[in-house]
Amino acid sequence: MKPVARLALLSALAWAHAGAWTLRGRRMRQSTRMARRHEALLFARTSATHRSSARAGSKMVEQMKLVHKTAYWGAMSLGTPPQPFKVIFDTGSGNLIVPAADCNVPGCAPHKKYDSKASTSSSFVTNERGEGSSEITFGTGQVSGDFYKDRLCIGESLCFDASFIAADKMTTEPFREIPFDGIMGLGFKDLSMGDGFNIVDDLASRAGAGSVFSFFVSDDDDSEVTFGGYRPDRIASDIVWAPVKVESWWQVAIDDITFNNEPKSLCDGQCQVAVDTGTSMLAGPSDLVDKLSNMVNAKDDCSNFNELPTLGFQIGDTVLNLRPDDYMDKSSSGCSFSLMALDVPPPKGPVFIFGDPFLRRFVTIYDRSKPAVGFAVARHSGAADEAAASSLISKVRGGSGSAPVSRSSAEPAAAGNPVNLHLDGGLMTGDSGGNSDDSSSPDPAPAAAAPAAEPAPEARAEPVATYEAPPAEPTASAAESPAEQAAIATMNSYRAEATASVAVAPPAAPAAKEEDPVMAMRRMLGGSGAFIQKPSQPAGQKLVS
Repeated sequence: MKPVARLALLSALAWAHAGAWTLRGRRMRQSTRMARRHEALLFARTSATHRSSARAGSKMVEQMKLVHKTAYWGAMSLGTPPQPFKVIFDTGSGNLIVPAADCNVPGCAPHKKYDSKASTSSSFVTNERGEGSSEITFGTGQVSGDFYKDRLCIGESLCFDASFIAADKMTTEPFREIPFDGIMGLGFKDLSMGDGFNIVDDLASRAGAGSVFSFFVSDDDDSEVTFGGYRPDRIASDIVWAPVKVESWWQVAIDDITFNNEPKSLCDGQCQVAVDTGTSMLAGPSDLVDKLSNMVNAKDDCSNFNELPTLGFQIGDTVLNLRPDDYMDKSSSGCSFSLMALDVPPPKGPVFIFGDPFLRRFVTIYDRSKPAVGFAVARHSGAADEAAASSLISKVRGGSGSAPVSRSSAEPAAAGNPVNLHLDGGLMTGDSGGNSDDSSSPDPAPAAAAPAAEPAPEARAEPVATYEAPPAEPTASAAESPAEQAAIATMNSYRAEATASVAVAPPAAPAAKEEDPVMAMRRMLGGSGAFIQKPSQPAGQKLVS
């Protein structure tokens, strides 16, 4: 055979061989099962109390814009070389989700994208159930994508291999408007896609960061998350520890609700609280929220604002108090009770949600080894917070029969190498605060350095639900619950919409129209859960991360 002909034949064989491997890889992914999951907290639907009229809703939204940030996010990177992303650190979910390079829909367009081909450490993975992809339904949107494993870095020193979801489809609403690229779930394993997908477990077992992380949240530009401990200089009181009762969300039990430290016999020892860093709201079961609103009896004209009680949550013999400016929305146009109604069904519910208003008042410390959540008064203004600490963490009145709560002091000793990461903050609409960059480019920057972390001075280091993948084309049946039928209907609707979009040019941006004030309030007060479920979704249904 002539050399030229031989070279041509070898080249053809090489291309055929490469093509076969490419095709095999695609077939392997197509042959894997798809995980479909939905929960009851992240992106949950909330409703206003009976006092929240359209006028009150508009007022509450305006107050949030003027006073409080509604989301906090920080930097991380994936891959070798590192590709930077901004993510919200969410204790109410359990997966890391970022947009993929092959996501070309409007929901991905404003965000940085993960390019597996640009990373030498990337690999496609499946979980223990043989699932290699997921379809995730949120309140007003959907995400779907494949499972990957790659090098994850938080700061320069906290790096480990992590499994995550690279989303190749993200609906326009709400993802085009959010000011961060993805979500890093910091909940328990039962919220994750399977073994190796839980970031909290990875931090303890692979990254050497220990079992503790903590959040300090502020309306100023000094919010932060610390992996490997907490910062005593951010704490103005002892730490009150509450054991986790349900290892899913960071969910603890409370004995009762108090007014000015006096129990009101509203819980009968059955109330639960989920501490959620991914939402800006305070929420609770609708029946208790209605009772609390009536008992507080705040006047719409704010005439009795200075006489309103502290609203407390009793843990053993100790009460964690919120002041009226924490649980009320006050503006020049009036006052309204800010707790939202959210009904989470059993076995996880009913449950209260402690979002940003609570997190701004208390530093929260999450210890996976116990497991437990620690609460301490946040030090925002030095001596003033120390002076107020005794009123914010108090002893229950008339609680002689209450069990003593576990406490520890904030000690300055450090062990290991805690990582302190700055959090930017802003509104869910994309009007960011802090020094966050715009990140308007949809493409990753493979050569960028891993995001730097601030030093953590004197950081204190503390020594599964099952589901089956439905058929490729699921249909609702009488045996399924209303929530499952609604989720399947939404999925099929999304498939039809995605198929139609292949042949039809993307529609022009809709003309601006005035938004219903109550819907605007719900959207704005939801934090990372700011996306309201469609009317077909049952109240309180949490859909996935």
